[in-house]
Amino acid sequence: MTESENTKPHPIQLHSTVFSKTVVIAISSHDPEKNQDSAEPVNKINIREIESEPGFYACSMRTVINESGNDAYPYQIDMECHAKLYADDTLSKEEARRGVLITAHSVLYGAIREQVAWLTSRQPFGTLMLGLSVLSAPPKNAD
Repeated sequence: MTESENTKPHPIQLHSTVFSKTVVIAISSHDPEKNQDSAEPVNKINIREIESEPGFYACSMRTVINESGNDAYPYQIDMECHAKLYADDTLSKEEARRGVLITAHSVLYGAIREQVAWLTSRQPFGTLMLGLSVLSAPPKNAD
């Protein structure tokens, strides 16, 4: 690999991230002696090309934990994070979309995981560390 090849920028670049929702509610009736676990996170990710800005994508992820507020779990959490990513013209539309989806998932879930840990560390039941989130293929249509 030549030096110029080694210094090329990555074809997908992160331009910004921002949270539009950060809700952490400690469930006051939770008894930590009965259950220390947390409910499984439900993640929803959305990606769309910004038509007015070629190569740019608007991405968002919402993570909800214990939406019903069940007191078997210490927290009720609802977080939404947004990112703006750029895919350069060295990628086909399909490659760009796939790369943006993978990158957005990693960036957005990582930001949400960090924010949840920080906010719950100052709550009565202590820090909640979210596990890994695995991006899986959407289900195939039944024929």
